[in-house]
Amino acid sequence: MTVHVTIEMDEAVKAKLDAFSSARGRVAGELLVEAAELIAREHDALEAAIVEAEASLAAGKGIPHEEVVARLHARRARWTDAA
Repeated sequence: MTVHVTIEMDEAVKAKLDAFSSARGRVAGELLVEAAELIAREHDALEAAIVEAEASLAAGKGIPHEEVVARLHARRARWTDAA
């Protein structure tokens, strides 16, 4: 089912959206729908990742904070040494 939505938008943002969509040969509304769909997918993916991470921690599969920090420092050192 399709619904129609009316939104308020700053004139400067609308002008940028119009220029962006025009340069791509698209209708501004199509780009807004794509953006909304992307936001929804990203939100769903983040929620799923949080649930998975919480389950992993509850199962005792987490990595202690100190170890994560040590790994990041070691990675940074390798990048610095390689440069």
